[in-house]
Amino acid sequence: MLADNSRNNVIIVEGARQVGKSYMVNNVLESQRIPYFSFDLEKNKKLRRQIDETEDFSDFRTLMVDQYGLKKGSILFIDEAQESKNLANYVKSFKEDWLDMRVILTGSSMNRFFTKDIRIPVGRTRSITVFSFSFSEFIEYIKGEDLAEFLRSSPGNIPASRHKMLLELFDRYMVVGGYPEAVIAYKNSESYFEIIDEIMAGLEEDFQRKEALHPELFRDVIRGVANYIGSPSKFTHFDTTKYRAKKVLEAMKGWHIVLEVEQYSFDPQKSNFLPKRFLHDIGVVNRKRSMAVPSISILDTIDPILRIPLGGLFENAVLLNLVKGESARYSVGTWKKGKSTDIEVDFVMDVPELGVKIPIECKAALKLNSKHYKNIAHYLRLTGQAFGVVVSAAPLEKIIIGDQITIMNIPVYLADKENIKAYYKNNVKP
Repeated sequence: MLADNSRNNVIIVEGARQVGKSYMVNNVLESQRIPYFSFDLEKNKKLRRQIDETEDFSDFRTLMVDQYGLKKGSILFIDEAQESKNLANYVKSFKEDWLDMRVILTGSSMNRFFTKDIRIPVGRTRSITVFSFSFSEFIEYIKGEDLAEFLRSSPGNIPASRHKMLLELFDRYMVVGGYPEAVIAYKNSESYFEIIDEIMAGLEEDFQRKEALHPELFRDVIRGVANYIGSPSKFTHFDTTKYRAKKVLEAMKGWHIVLEVEQYSFDPQKSNFLPKRFLHDIGVVNRKRSMAVPSISILDTIDPILRIPLGGLFENAVLLNLVKGESARYSVGTWKKGKSTDIEVDFVMDVPELGVKIPIECKAALKLNSKHYKNIAHYLRLTGQAFGVVVSAAPLEKIIIGDQITIMNIPVYLADKENIKAYYKNNVKP
């Protein structure tokens, strides 16, 4: 995004707290040969007050030059931008009247940045959503760059010993999650679960303070989503009224704590299905599920009843790896043929640059059989498309059905959007 100077759009980076937004932006800026100025409005209350006291964009620009040394041709990075009540007024001018500057804004609750009184300046911003570590990022920190690059290379062959090792590591990923601080603690053999609990406690306190909601609502909704991961989500899953549940869920989506995936049929007028809801970090899902549910594993959990919550965790982990860098509601949906049938597909990934919507079925199975991909094949026949994906714990495999349909079984540790697009390109004739 920074390399594209032709549009000069304001870059807005969103995501839940502690997923690494600020670290990522600062890391990228340090690698550039462009001077930059970095400010955190949550910590720098003086600057926040000064911005809110400016009369117009010209006044803001003068403030930044005179008192903070901002220079032409540099980059201005403002973290926790939503803390200012006035900054959103200047986004349009950042693009149109500040051609020699690039501006990056980040925040954990950027849904509060543009208020009902401040219109979103269409065509002036570019948005990216940061989630916690994907599996390949987890591996890069735990095992090193070489193995992480292998995971990102859409390999055509995976030795059996490496397949088993990667499944074992994915088991650990589903427990530890992707909070950078939790992953660091895990690598150092420290209590990563305490880090998760501390982050969630801080997030709960911040959320309650800014959204003015009942203290118990945050915990109730997190627990309710975690307990029904992978299933159509009902308001009765939460220990509160429908009105309160709806209100807190909307706020949590804005904070990128809860991801909501809409379910559709081919008839838009009959697509009033319940959405599926997921959490922003797989380690949080594991910590917040009902305490009565024992620890579960892709490799070691055998009991069919215990594999039901495993399937939900599996889906949540896959979703987080599919939507890295963008909002789930725009890139991924889920499909159901109709209300009176069980024919459905877990995810449908929109790939506009290829002109396709790729169906993806998640199965936490170590061996694959035809029942695992029957719904994918049904979807492909109905849509006239040629390529679908099963994400499982089984080895990499290409399945050919008739003359037209190719289904790739992709091991869960390879299931990110870039790999899926690469497998599509390698197996579908243009």
